Amino acid sequence: MIQYGRPVRSLSSPTIVLMIVNIAVFVLLVIGGDEMYFLLAQVGTLFFQEHYYWQLFTSLFVHFDILHILFNMYGLYYFGRLNESHFSLHQYLAIYFGSGLLGNVASLYLIPPNIPSGGASGAIFGLVGSYVAIEKRAQHMGMALLYAVLIFVQSSGPGVNIFAHLFGLVGGLVLGLAFAPKHHPGGYSVSYTLTS
Repeated sequence: MIQYGRPVRSLSSPTIVLMIVNIAVFVLLVIGGDEMYFLLAQVGTLFFQEHYYWQLFTSLFVHFDILHILFNMYGLYYFGRLNESHFSLHQYLAIYFGSGLLGNVASLYLIPPNIPSGGASGAIFGLVGSYVAIEKRAQHMGMALLYAVLIFVQSSGPGVNIFAHLFGLVGGLVLGLAFAPKHHPGGYSVSYTLTS
């Protein structure tokens, strides 16, 4: 059974707010079409030659199709709510955006400069990394693996790249360790819930 720590109260949850923003941007992109995608997604040539520096941030909210955003919102809700139980608001946002931005910076140098890149998965992998760093529970490791498989299965589409995932995961792991309470016990544990 998942222990989220505190109930979802609409806009009091940063995870829910981030999901709403992601969905709103997706609707905006569907309406705006290719021009809006090239404005908000990260494109190396536009970043370096045209100084579209805002793309480092805005591309974290860009999704290219319905499966892309559905997989990412699933991962964001699951791992976002788990992280809310362990980190303050400022720590949570630092992990989310720090991991996502690290993945985007790496992508600028590691993928072809004319390929548009976007998505929340780098930031979400950061949440996976930070949760692994502090709360090593076997059932959540399974969910992390499932999310990773789902993302990698559909990662052949435009704008999704393995470097954002990898560097996001590393960033979240490092920040999770930095923010983790020093007295937190280590080791893996498994919990079971019996139902009748």
